[in-house]
Amino acid sequence: MRCSLQALAAATLVLSSTGVLAGGLLDAYLAARANDPTFRAARYEREAGQQAIAIGRSSLLPVVAISASYSKNRGERQSTTSTPDDLDYADKQAALTLRQPLFNYEAFVRKQQGGVQAAYSDAVFDRKEGEMTVKLAAAYFEALFSGERLTLAEAEITAYEAQRELAQRRRKGGEGTVTEVAEAESRMQLARAGRADAADRLLVATHALAVMTGKPSGRLWVLRPDFVPPVLQPARIEEWLALAEDNSPELRARRKAFELAGLDIERIRAGHLPQLDLVARASRSENETISTLNQRTRINSLGVQLNIPVYAGGRVSALAEQAVANRERTRAELEAVTTEVQLEVRRQFLAAVTGIDRIGAYQKAVEASRVASEGTKRGMAAGIRTNTDVLDAERQMFVAQRDLAQARYEFLVGSLRLKLAAGVLAEKDIAEIEKLLRPDE
Repeated sequence: MRCSLQALAAATLVLSSTGVLAGGLLDAYLAARANDPTFRAARYEREAGQQAIAIGRSSLLPVVAISASYSKNRGERQSTTSTPDDLDYADKQAALTLRQPLFNYEAFVRKQQGGVQAAYSDAVFDRKEGEMTVKLAAAYFEALFSGERLTLAEAEITAYEAQRELAQRRRKGGEGTVTEVAEAESRMQLARAGRADAADRLLVATHALAVMTGKPSGRLWVLRPDFVPPVLQPARIEEWLALAEDNSPELRARRKAFELAGLDIERIRAGHLPQLDLVARASRSENETISTLNQRTRINSLGVQLNIPVYAGGRVSALAEQAVANRERTRAELEAVTTEVQLEVRRQFLAAVTGIDRIGAYQKAVEASRVASEGTKRGMAAGIRTNTDVLDAERQMFVAQRDLAQARYEFLVGSLRLKLAAGVLAEKDIAEIEKLLRPDE
C-alpha cells in the first residue's frame, strides 16, 4: 500500500511539471492526432496509398531512357594474301529512346486501379482515425473514472475509520461488541485494498493517455455537476443503419476492395489484347563493328511497334480464373462486413439507449442510498439499528456512486462508438462532449 501511494505521489509530481497536456478533451484529441504513434503510422500508410494514383497513371505516360556503352577491343585480322593486321579499337555507343503507349488496355486498367487503391487507403485511414478518437476518449475518461474511484475509496476509508472509532467507543462504554469493531476493521481494510487498486489504475490510465498525447497529463477536466446525458440524434435505429450504409469507412474500404478485385480481372484478361506503342530513337555510334572501323554513325528513327500475344501456355487464362475467385471472395467478405457493421450499430445504439436509463437509475440509487445511510445512522443512535447495518448502508452508497460515475463515462464513450460504427464520427463530436466538462477546481 505504501509503495502504491509513493508511486502515485511521484506521478503527481510529474504531472504537475512543465510541458504537461492542457486539461480539455479537445486538447487531448489534438495532441493525440499529432503525437500518437499508431495514428502517425496510419497517416504515413495513407500517404503511401495516395501514390497509387501516380503509379497507375505512369503506365500511360511516355518512358524515356538513355543507354550508353564503351568497350575496348583487341584482336587481329589475317588473310591468305597479306600479313596480319592489328585490330585494336574502342567501340562507343549512345542512344536516347522514347516509348509512348498508343493502345495498352492493361495500362489503362492500372490507372483505374490506382484511383481505387487511393480511395481504399482513404477509407482505411478514416476508420483508423475514428478508432483513434474513440481510444483517446476512452483513455481520457478512464483516467477521470480512476480518479473518482480513488476519491471514493478515500472517502470510504474515512467513513469506515469513523465507524470503527464509534464501535470502539461503544464497546468501552459497554454498548458495543468486539464483533462490531472487527466488522468495521474488516470493511476499512477492504477499502484500503480498493484504494491501492484505484491508485494503480489511475497510474496506468494517466500513462496510457500520456502515451497517446505525447506529454504528461495535467489536471483533466471533469464532468459538470449538472451533467445530463445528451439525447441521441437521430433517435431511431433505422436512421443509424442508413447512416452506416452510406458512411461506414469499413464498408467503403470493402467496397473498394471488391471494385479493385473486379478491375484485376480486366487487367489480367488484357494479356490477350494487342499493344501498340510509338517508339522514337536517336542513336550515335563509333567503331560499331569491324566493318565500320573509323566510322561514326547517327540514326534517328520514329515508328510504331505492335505486339500481339498468341499463346502463353495458358497462364493468362489461369490468372483470370484466379482473379475471378478472388473477386467472389471479396464479395463474400463485403457481405460479412456489412452484417457485422449493422450488428455493431444495433449493439452500440441499444447500449446508448440503455446507458441513459442506467444513468437515471443510478442517480436515483445514489440519492436513495444517501438517505438510507443517514437514516441508518440515526437508527443506530436510537438503538434500532446495528453497526453492521450502518456499514452496509455506507457500502451501498459508495458502490452506487462508483457505478453512476462508470455509467456516465461508458455512455459518453459508447456514443462515440455508435458514431464510429455509423461512419459519422468527427472532431465536432469531441467538441460537443467537451461542453459537458469543466476545468477541475
